[in-house]
Amino acid sequence: MNKEPESKVRIQFEHCDPFGHLNNMQYLSYIMTARTNHLRDEYQFDLFEHGNRTGNNWVVSRTRINYMAPIKYNEIATIQTRLIHVDDRKIIPEAIVYNADKTKLHAIAWIEFTYFNVNRARPLRHESELLDFLKSIALPLDEFHLEKLDLRISEIRKSLGRSLQMVDV
Repeated sequence: MNKEPESKVRIQFEHCDPFGHLNNMQYLSYIMTARTNHLRDEYQFDLFEHGNRTGNNWVVSRTRINYMAPIKYNEIATIQTRLIHVDDRKIIPEAIVYNADKTKLHAIAWIEFTYFNVNRARPLRHESELLDFLKSIALPLDEFHLEKLDLRISEIRKSLGRSLQMVDV
């Protein structure tokens, strides 16, 4: 089972700012689309089907995204995702946005989701079968803490074999 699926996407013109850089808000859209597709294609788990069937789904409770280098219109981005934290009420997937050949780091995001019942408008615990599934696809970070994103960025930079500079986008 591939616990770090990835896909490629071409950056669209309408998602860019006047300088031709992908708009910061659009990173999340690309990331969410990639993760949804990865869940469906790699694990045969359809978020929307799950929500329609159970009345439960995840809502974003916290987002951390760091932008390292701009990605421009018409470039190909590789988006890799993995589930780095699972507990009885929350999940945190990680998304890493690279260039096409994964030699340049553009952004990394940790998005915390809380499991939620729409009809009752309250958070709830993952059902045991769902929790087992989530744990089976997770690739947790050691001693995970949401505040350690900067350390994770350093790890990724080292894996690329060089230190990348932060770039304002």
